[in-house]
Amino acid sequence: MILFSLLVIFLFSMNFNKKWADKNYEKFKNHNSSWVWLRRFKIEETKDNYIKFQKGLSLFVISVMTIAIILIFFRK
Repeated sequence: MILFSLLVIFLFSMNFNKKWADKNYEKFKNHNSSWVWLRRFKIEETKDNYIKFQKGLSLFVISVMTIAIILIFFRK
């Protein structure tokens, strides 16, 4: 479980690398599923907003996985 959590943290932290984020945008910009949450919250569909949302989601996932690791170590 810890290795899985560390892998997820590593993969989501890659979204903070500008080159990686730009490649992801270019790869997924034409998929409707990429824009669902921006449309849901009525946010303009731009590259900057897409990357900001991607980074925010990554920060959330990294936080949850960090908490999971902490709970694994400190559970009784």
